[in-house]
Amino acid sequence: MESTVSWQVILNPHAGCGKGRRDKAKIVSILNQSGLRYCLHESEYAGHAFEQAKNLAINGETHFIVAGGDGTLNEIVNGIFNGKNSQCDHIVIGMLPVGTGNDWIRTFGIPDHYQMAMDIILKGKTVVQDVGLVEYQEEERNISRFFVNIAGFGFDAMVATRANNLKNNGLSGIRVYIESFLWSYFNHKATQTSVVIDGERLSANLFSASVGIGKFNGGGMMQVPDANPVNGYFHITIIRNLGIWGIVKNFMKLYNGSFVSDYRVSTHTGKQVQITAEKPISGEVDGESIGNSSFNLKIIPHQLRVIYGEDKFKMLE
Repeated sequence: MESTVSWQVILNPHAGCGKGRRDKAKIVSILNQSGLRYCLHESEYAGHAFEQAKNLAINGETHFIVAGGDGTLNEIVNGIFNGKNSQCDHIVIGMLPVGTGNDWIRTFGIPDHYQMAMDIILKGKTVVQDVGLVEYQEEERNISRFFVNIAGFGFDAMVATRANNLKNNGLSGIRVYIESFLWSYFNHKATQTSVVIDGERLSANLFSASVGIGKFNGGGMMQVPDANPVNGYFHITIIRNLGIWGIVKNFMKLYNGSFVSDYRVSTHTGKQVQITAEKPISGEVDGESIGNSSFNLKIIPHQLRVIYGEDKFKMLE
């Protein structure tokens, strides 16, 4: 890794239910020992990491380290794209995982361990991943948001919303996702939904839909097992209404991706996806809730250069 490069480290002290704040000294020590030239920026409130990344990108900064979770990464990527207004494949992003779920790193072979993640940053192996764009309405305003892992709709989004509420109330770890899953299990109702993938329409009494660049969400659930973040396509998992016993039967299979063999599950690939339900359906991107709406999604191939673990080299090269 070039020592002349200046890295912009954005630390979210609220990530991982305050883990970022508790581990700040450890993270700074690892940064100091790395030999990297860096400038540390701490986000102070929701949306601050977006503003910081946007301003840094406008000022010409190109190398970022995210010290946070999936939500922090999403904010920073959106800030960079809003700051550059052009292709960002010259931007380099490394990750020091501080979050609760840390799902993006699972696809890219980055350990959930500060020093091991820093070792990967120092090796500097990069790949240019695809980025997703979702368009929707919020309070009659048209909103566009980028994502780098998975966009989820229906049950997935209900779990994400519940998990964020629990994290805001101080709960942490895998318990967040188990409790969120169980709460959503008793409160979610399937919705008659139209999903259009590259012009081909399918109708379903929808339990959930996952539109993936990466494979994992919900704290390690392999919702999109065939996803490849560099092939220029979304991989989409549609789960029709499972019923109570279908959910129980498939719960553990969510963690190894084998649930896709269930006859009520179908998988697809495409570059554009439209999701419209009889009633507004809830959505989330990279674990962050985006409200209830209809949604239009498109893939933007080969947009963002990220550092990844070399054990994933064969898939990503």
